[in-house]
Amino acid sequence: MSMQYDVKSAHRNTAGSFYGSRVRLKGFVVVPAASTAATVTFKDGSATGATLCEIDLPSNTNPIPFYVSIPQEGIVFQDGIYMALSAALTGVTIFYG
Repeated sequence: MSMQYDVKSAHRNTAGSFYGSRVRLKGFVVVPAASTAATVTFKDGSATGATLCEIDLPSNTNPIPFYVSIPQEGIVFQDGIYMALSAALTGVTIFYG
């Protein structure tokens, strides 16, 4: 049986750091802005870090929030989770541990 650990959450609606040290991204909820296509990019540590996860959001006049669950133990970010955005979003909540 694998080790259980606490899962935490954090919310942002602008680009920036969620967490500043080694962590695993377990999942996230994205609430797109109305009528705006966007790309959400999760990078290792900073705006110039390696891209470890990227998702495109289509333009939609009636935006619907969606949840992305990352399988197994999640994605390891060695230097923390940084989110870059190509356009404004209503918000992003991540789950990490």
